[in-house]
Amino acid sequence: MLSISLNELLKVTGGKLWNGSKENQAIATGVSIDSRTIKKGNLFVAIPGETYDGHQFVPEATNKGASVVIMSKEKINPLEKKKLNEIFVVLVEDTKKALREIAAWHRNKFEVPTVAITGTNGKTTTKDMIAEVLSSKFKVLKSIKSYNNLVGVPLTLFELDQDTQVLVLELGMSNLGEIGILTKTAKPSLGVITNIAPAHLESLESLGKIAQAKFELIDNMPSPYTAVLNADDEFLAKKIKELKEKTISFGIKNKADFKADELATSDEGHVGFKVNGKLNINLKLLGEHNVYNALAAFAVGSLLGVDELKIKESLEIYAPTELRMELVRMGNIKVLNDSYNANPVSMEKALKTLNQIKSEGRKIAVLGDMLELGEKTFDYHFELGRSVAESGIDLLLTMGKLSLAIGQGAKEYGMSPEKILAFDNNEKVSSYLAENLKAGDLVLIKGSRKMKLEEVVLSLKSLYGRQN
Repeated sequence: MLSISLNELLKVTGGKLWNGSKENQAIATGVSIDSRTIKKGNLFVAIPGETYDGHQFVPEATNKGASVVIMSKEKINPLEKKKLNEIFVVLVEDTKKALREIAAWHRNKFEVPTVAITGTNGKTTTKDMIAEVLSSKFKVLKSIKSYNNLVGVPLTLFELDQDTQVLVLELGMSNLGEIGILTKTAKPSLGVITNIAPAHLESLESLGKIAQAKFELIDNMPSPYTAVLNADDEFLAKKIKELKEKTISFGIKNKADFKADELATSDEGHVGFKVNGKLNINLKLLGEHNVYNALAAFAVGSLLGVDELKIKESLEIYAPTELRMELVRMGNIKVLNDSYNANPVSMEKALKTLNQIKSEGRKIAVLGDMLELGEKTFDYHFELGRSVAESGIDLLLTMGKLSLAIGQGAKEYGMSPEKILAFDNNEKVSSYLAENLKAGDLVLIKGSRKMKLEEVVLSLKSLYGRQN
């Protein structure tokens, strides 16, 4: 946990003291950006957000015991000093940057192996699997949930303490430069890239730019480092050949240091495989794409000295994160809940998984809009419709304006129009399913985060109940 004096804080951030006296030195322990959960003695950093601005809650934070507050110079005018009493207030140009600077200062106090994971798909699952494997041997600190951005990564770093033996971080981005900033802040010694696929194309415009953004991890890691890369990904396979630092590869199709073969899928969709032709692993996860995540975790565990049988045991007990390829029994139906997020590649993988799971009844796909895909948005949705038609599912329900193109594509490629239904809100989708689902049906539910398709899942749970 962070412990920092006022003088150190001023030096690290380059900030200026606006309230309080330097003669009365303060030491802040722990960091908070949320006045609702602040603890006595915490450093409160006022972060501007999409919905709320932390500067609005500075008085509340001080009343609850914050010892030091960091604010933006631009935000002090509306704030009356008399409300702050003797609380120390440090003014900076950018509070998000200050948060990262303090996190980097705290990170530098610890010599701890650090694993950073990025990629278009599978980041969180891979991060959690790696943490599961490493926890069999070490005390591991990992990113909470999907704390993978310019605020979330620093908040994880503040939790570092003397007991931490390995740090496992997830790095995400929405624009160029962000992964580079996070890498410089966290200083990982081992970097994992899962894959390069279409996402954030509104800001990044091309797969090449997406690859450039992900490669910021490798480009900014301090030397010497080890890169763990997917040998079956076109961009990463090329990078493997170019890198001069130590590189470990994983894959299914191409030659790799950690290669899976003899893949098999159970009736429930759980996947099994053999690593390097000798060790059988049977996952509780759905879909062959999770083999890649498991291979990455196997590689990292091996690099950090975890026994192979311990790695196998850890991977086999790992359970999926909620909203990510979660097979849920509800009464006499089954729901494949993958509603956390979506892009063209993850949609294709979800459809493939739906096809592999045995079902006594119909196979139904509820697919929502895929967002942030730029000028080729229609094309990506239309082509997904082609995949839907070719998958042979029994019924397609689309939710949202963009996903109308999925229905168009499915119809164009031979799916009967009677099997394609379009909806403009989750309540209507839920009502249709409630009235029309039959015993034995299997339903895939997937869309981008902002589509909130988990609302459909919750509606079904309330109707049918949950058995697992």
